[in-house]
Amino acid sequence: ERDYAILSLFLNTGIRVNELSSLRIKDLDFSGCEISVIRKGGKKDTVSVPPSSLSDIECYLKVRKEKYGASDSDNEFVFVKRLKGRSEPLTNRAIENIVYKYTKSFDKRMSPHKLRHTYATNLAEQTGGDIPLIMNQLGHTNSDISLLYINTSREKQRQAAERLDDRRNKKRQ
Repeated sequence: ERDYAILSLFLNTGIRVNELSSLRIKDLDFSGCEISVIRKGGKKDTVSVPPSSLSDIECYLKVRKEKYGASDSDNEFVFVKRLKGRSEPLTNRAIENIVYKYTKSFDKRMSPHKLRHTYATNLAEQTGGDIPLIMNQLGHTNSDISLLYINTSREKQRQAAERLDDRRNKKRQ
C-alpha cells in the first residue's frame, strides 16, 4: 500500500522525491484534493492531486499504524518504515530504491525524476502544452524548464508524422 501510494503520487502529481519524503499528515487535504509541499528554496506550495491518488494514500494510511508503528499525529511524516520497532521517515534514497524496485522490469530502471518527467510530458500532451499550468504543477520558476516537456511532445508529433509518411510511401509502392 505504501509503495503503491508513492508511485501513484509521482506519476499523478510530478512532485520531487524530497517533496514526497518531507510530506506530513497535516499536508494532506483530501477534501480539496491537494497536498502542501516545500519546493526548492524552501517555498511552500500547493499541488493538485487526483482523487485516485488520494484514494491510494487513504488505503496506505489505513494500514500505516499497524504495519509501521506510526502515529496519526498531524506532524508525523506520511511515508515511513519500521526500524528496530520504531517508525522512521523514509529517506530520499529509500524512496529511490522503492521506485527502482518496481521499475526494474522495464528496459531501463526509472528514478523518481524520470517518473516526474513522465508526468510532465503527459500533462503537456493532455493540456495542449499549457505552460503556466505545467509550471505551477511542477513548481518551476522559469518557463524554459517547462518548455522541455513541450519539446518532448513535439518530438513525438514529428515521429508520428514520419510514421504516417512511411505508411503512405508503402501504399504507393
